[in-house]
Amino acid sequence: MLLLIDIGNTRIKWARFDAGSMGPQAAAVHASWTPDDFVQQILNSGPRTERVLIANVGGPRMAELARAAIAATWQIEPRFVHSPATQAGIRNAYPEPAKLGVDRWLCLLGGRALEPRPLCVVSVGTAMTIDGLDAGGQHLGGVIVPGPDLMVSSLLKNTSDIAHRALGGQARDALFADNTLGAIQQGAIQSLAALVERALETLEQQLGEAPVLLFTGGAAARLQGAVRCVGREIPDLVLRGLAVVATQPESSAA
Repeated sequence: MLLLIDIGNTRIKWARFDAGSMGPQAAAVHASWTPDDFVQQILNSGPRTERVLIANVGGPRMAELARAAIAATWQIEPRFVHSPATQAGIRNAYPEPAKLGVDRWLCLLGGRALEPRPLCVVSVGTAMTIDGLDAGGQHLGGVIVPGPDLMVSSLLKNTSDIAHRALGGQARDALFADNTLGAIQQGAIQSLAALVERALETLEQQLGEAPVLLFTGGAAARLQGAVRCVGREIPDLVLRGLAVVATQPESSAA
């Protein structure tokens, strides 16, 4: 049995993986976590495991917190996964492979395990990333922009008149809002949706066929409804990628 942990910018997700099957997924916001929170929420939520695989984009504090809690409680060292040049049939587009965010890499691995056709993988959280993958497993590179909440908060924090006028408003489904906060929130979602549609169009022109659109991340559902293309939401795509890594010999990552 393995414990798979995905530490994002804002949230941490985890699940146990045994005999090729993923157990129930749990998630929490980790900003105020202590080592004891890590032990109580994750390690004590199920049986002790033989191995722990971690994908961390949440910074060094969370990495050390996780490492120390696991080592003290279970006396094992977790494996922190990084992006290699090739793994499980996927080839990294980055000249310096380790500089590709490991969450993006694992989304590609998890996506390919679900779908053999070309992919457009959209992860929507604190940041939004879009990555392309061709049918042969070649990563085509990607795009990174602020996520919807970061777009909204940045505008509110860096303006005075707009921030003041946004007090008390609310968003609705209509594109054109009748209040300032709604206009900001719609602007964020619609601009991100337009970027996803542009990415799909570009990939289709490049590949000669439409890619399968996969969404993941905490804000994926909010964006998916604004994109004028059919996509599939896979909330645990990073964990699925970790499961793929878990089944590969460590020496297979180049």
